[in-house]
Amino acid sequence: MHKVPTDRRDLRVIDPDQVCDATAVLADGERVQQAATVLDALGEVNRLSILLALQHAGDLCVSDLAVAVGMSDSAVSHALRLLRAHGMVTAHREGRLVRYRIAGGLARRLLEVVSEEAVGPVRLHAHGEHDESRDR
Repeated sequence: MHKVPTDRRDLRVIDPDQVCDATAVLADGERVQQAATVLDALGEVNRLSILLALQHAGDLCVSDLAVAVGMSDSAVSHALRLLRAHGMVTAHREGRLVRYRIAGGLARRLLEVVSEEAVGPVRLHAHGEHDESRDR
């Protein structure tokens, strides 16, 4: 049985099986919207830079992120508020410091793919080892 939405059943369809499949793929509009939000956040160079820094260097506070990505503390804070609101980063307190990290899920998986193209081999000093994710 084809699952073409009722409001579109009178429209001309060339291949009903493919239309059915395409409709099924897009059925969970909320998840598609969430994926679009993640992609939108990744599409802005400053937010992407923040996320890549967190992905590879680990948990960082606002001031360290600002130095690493070449932005002001307030600009980084603003970007992190947006990324937190969309569930892409989380924050945790260590004494007086608030450190940020990449949340799991789609954002982490997409950053792994982006890193393959955008980040070259790099020696990570804080961890005292080579970034193994760059060897793939």
